[in-house]
Amino acid sequence: MRRPGRVRFWLALGAVVVLGILPLALVVKKAAGAGDIFWETVTSADALDALFATLRLALGTTLVALLLGAPSAWLTTRTDVPWKGFFRTTLTLPYIVPPYIAALAWITLADPAIGFLNAPFDSGVFDIFSMHGLTWVMGLSFYPYVFLTVRAALESADPSLEDAARMSGAGPWRVVKDVAFPLARPALISSGGLVFMATASAFGAPVLIGNRAGIDFLSTRIFDLWSDDLGGIARASSLSCLLFAFALIPMLLRGRHHAVLTGQASQPTLVRLGRARRPVQVGLLLLVLLAVFLPLGAIALTACLRVAGDLSPSNFTLSKFADVLGASENGRALWTSLWLAAAAATIAVALGFLIAWLQVKTRRRGRHLLAGLAALPLATPGTVLALGLFLLWVGPVRLVYTVWILLVAYVAKHMALAARALAEGIGAVDDALPDAARMSGAKGWFLFRTVWAPLVLPSIVAGWFLVFMPSFSELTMSVILMGPDLETIGTRMYVMREYKSPTSASVLATVVLGLVIGSNLILRKLSGGRYGV
Repeated sequence: MRRPGRVRFWLALGAVVVLGILPLALVVKKAAGAGDIFWETVTSADALDALFATLRLALGTTLVALLLGAPSAWLTTRTDVPWKGFFRTTLTLPYIVPPYIAALAWITLADPAIGFLNAPFDSGVFDIFSMHGLTWVMGLSFYPYVFLTVRAALESADPSLEDAARMSGAGPWRVVKDVAFPLARPALISSGGLVFMATASAFGAPVLIGNRAGIDFLSTRIFDLWSDDLGGIARASSLSCLLFAFALIPMLLRGRHHAVLTGQASQPTLVRLGRARRPVQVGLLLLVLLAVFLPLGAIALTACLRVAGDLSPSNFTLSKFADVLGASENGRALWTSLWLAAAAATIAVALGFLIAWLQVKTRRRGRHLLAGLAALPLATPGTVLALGLFLLWVGPVRLVYTVWILLVAYVAKHMALAARALAEGIGAVDDALPDAARMSGAKGWFLFRTVWAPLVLPSIVAGWFLVFMPSFSELTMSVILMGPDLETIGTRMYVMREYKSPTSASVLATVVLGLVIGSNLILRKLSGGRYGV
């Protein structure tokens, strides 16, 4: 039994290293070997401007996300605000909407020339093409990170701590300040770090809004350098090392732990809002309107217009869907994204199962290192990982500018999502069940098919959909790695929005949203609500 276990470990480690670690090492090697080009690139005026703009955007977005996510989590967990279940569901929906689609929606709403919000005014009052506009969009896209993390922390904390404070005479605000906030502080720090890193590494929304605003960020600057024929790869690699440093922030913050009492048997005593109950409800409804219904409605509405911005009855049509989806290039892009996402999800689940099984069901030395290495590409900015994959697969096995490098990129980026979901399912299986099957002669594929697969099927399905959803709508790596005759649904939307037809881009965005939200509903149903939003 030892030899097969050793083979599985080295097989999993080799796959993780080739998929995710070696590409990142090549980026560092390329930057280190650039010599003077490295220092010239990272200290240039353009790079410093991009760095400061990235820091401003990341800090601003983190602040917005914390201000929106943390109070919403507390209100829906610890107060008697009406429609609590509705808010807990709808406030998490932006989590599954790609930020670049949110950017498309807010461009439709707040374009100074044709935005819906500017229609009642003679001149553009709302202008999304600014640092403030981009910060607003990113904040609304990423506040669910804070909302979900803080909500989970509050739900796991023992409510008797807050009850004891109330019995000691502390008012609601004092309980929040002295008890609830300290309990949630680790969640605030870790979720804030995730928002900071996700914003710093984002590409889609910054390129759609930042280009029009004349603002460069590290991710968009890397893409520009990458497109430059004169030493572009060396310069892009040099700047990628700077962006990669942002990935260390949430890793360092995640190491902070704070002990709380968990597994409570009692329900928390809800804070009665009194006269503030209705105003708080209206405030949460306003957040749902701004974060969910307004942008999603704008996308769907624009998809039904012949000309963007014109709301006259004669401009409405549903034929745009047939025209856009019937176009051969759009159909190819949709099919490419569907089968790539399905294939990536299947491969990631197979590899994730092996990683999770080694981590949970064995005591092999290095198993936790294996899981950590598998998670590193997930924490790495997509632009950096894509650049590394290009350097790795440019030769002698040439995958660059083919559909296969996109498949490798999606698996490398998201395999940790599958591994995490499967680790939960595998960890819940009693060892007595597979041991009894082995004693009866079951082994290998038969053991997996008859014992393991049925027992962990919900986690397998969850892991599959957790990889499928982000892979289907992926933009950052796809726009860097796609070949001249290769497009995905994400890159097709980007091209349409930037160079062709905003209404056609909205049609594709509506299709993407329908598939992503539908996949989320299926995931929730099959997993009993454990996964999805």
